[in-house]
Amino acid sequence: MSTRTKKNVTTIINREELPECMRRFSDATSKIKGIEAEIELATQEIRRKYQHKLDALMATREDNFDKLQVFAEANKRELFVSKKSMELTHGTMGFRLGTPAVEKSKKVTWEGVLENLRLIDSNFVRTKEEANKELIIAGRQDAETMQKLRAIGLDVVQKETFFVEARTEDLVNV
Repeated sequence: MSTRTKKNVTTIINREELPECMRRFSDATSKIKGIEAEIELATQEIRRKYQHKLDALMATREDNFDKLQVFAEANKRELFVSKKSMELTHGTMGFRLGTPAVEKSKKVTWEGVLENLRLIDSNFVRTKEEANKELIIAGRQDAETMQKLRAIGLDVVQKETFFVEARTEDLVNV
């Protein structure tokens, strides 16, 4: 959960100081972009340098995972009777139960399933009601609609945020 706090700026600039303040802001933005570009290039170079090693190691890991899985599935009844996992010298392998999920048969449709669920127990069928916020926002220009909405405690608001965009056509060298 992020919280935003209002910054306490101790110095208030005047109109004459505005261009210089914007210049410093733009210069800092340009330098930040330059440094970030250098970091990205260095990261790409490091990745290029080690990518072949990573690829080989990932292929080895995947191949051995597949072998371990085939062995475990072929010997599941003998090795995994009392426990779902097996400790080895260099690691543990085993089977984990996934999250329970509802699956329908290919022979039925969801519509048919819903009808039958209503017959079995209507609690198995969910009905979700919620405010149509898009329609409320679309109706914000109608004074009568807004009066009714305000009477029940609703309003359509738009928050304003401050922004500054630096001109960074000429990146300053760091």
